Amino acid sequence: MAIYDHKYGDLAYFRVFRAWGGKEYQEYVRIKRSRKAAYAKAKQIDEKLAKEQRAYHIEQAKSPAYHIRSDGKIRGLRRIQVKRKGRAPTEVFELRINVPWEDEIRRTTLSISVHGEAEAFRQAIEKIGQWYGFEQDSKVMAAMMACFNAYRGPQEKHDNVAELALKKAREEISHLTDGLVKSFKRFTA
Repeated sequence: MAIYDHKYGDLAYFRVFRAWGGKEYQEYVRIKRSRKAAYAKAKQIDEKLAKEQRAYHIEQAKSPAYHIRSDGKIRGLRRIQVKRKGRAPTEVFELRINVPWEDEIRRTTLSISVHGEAEAFRQAIEKIGQWYGFEQDSKVMAAMMACFNAYRGPQEKHDNVAELALKKAREEISHLTDGLVKSFKRFTA
């Protein structure tokens, strides 16, 4: 609610204020005999402005330009590496989406190691579409799917857990054999 007490000299007002699209919208309701009646009128004005603000945000959210930044990345989606104590680092797509007409921020992560790069990206886009209420075949969803190259990792990265485990096992065996060879050389020297 955007209703504030406002005084101009000896005159009392309720100031109703909202802003969207780079513009400010405000109206003043004079408090005369009944503060309660003036507040009710201010509340009606605020509800009208809130509807207009919501309609603006919904219209904005329907355009691909709202979701895709100039660098080709999607608003609220990033690729990060998660490091936890006692675990191998893993890459994930992190979603932190602030749907303008909702109160809470939506969050989740999708593991690239588990799903693979392309599948995790597809699931992330589907989740964004679900939160905004987009159809799967909408032009916004198609535009976001076209941003895949901005999130691609280096080609040498492995796509799933099995390949990562195999690579780690090979490295450990290599380190063990190197250590055994060095120990044997020291022992025979």
